[in-house]
Amino acid sequence: MISTALALAMSLQGATETAVAIKNDEPETWTVEYPRIIRPFVVQYRNCLGSSNRIVRGVADFEMQHRSDIPRCADIAAQAITRSNAAMIGAKTKLTPEEVDRLFGNIGMIHIARGRDLDNQFTQRLQRAEARQVEYRENQGDGLLLNRPVQEPVQESEPLDAQN
Repeated sequence: MISTALALAMSLQGATETAVAIKNDEPETWTVEYPRIIRPFVVQYRNCLGSSNRIVRGVADFEMQHRSDIPRCADIAAQAITRSNAAMIGAKTKLTPEEVDRLFGNIGMIHIARGRDLDNQFTQRLQRAEARQVEYRENQGDGLLLNRPVQEPVQESEPLDAQN
């Protein structure tokens, strides 16, 4: 898993790349604030979401892979929600059951958004590489040609019959 993450991180970084700001017309905001008492349950759910191996297939499907983690971790999420609600009884800082549900839903949405972001980075990197390749092919010319015979310019002459 670590080697996959390192390979992905290295492939998404380029020394000569410039940062590109993308304006999001529909920004999404998820709030993840919770009392410290339920932190172990939040961490357990986040660990479940992040414990899957990511497969780099050469296509932008990280969002799909991240989205598939939600049903895989549904039992852990349900247990975490139940335990969080139980921990809220008698706690100083309280969350309603609806707020706890929203909290774990937001954690899932953030996880999916991370996959979507990886897809965007992957797609942009491929597009930039393709654009550079097209530009190179258009501007490469003949390149360096060694031992190329020099062709003398052909001069137009009168037909042989006209000289006689």
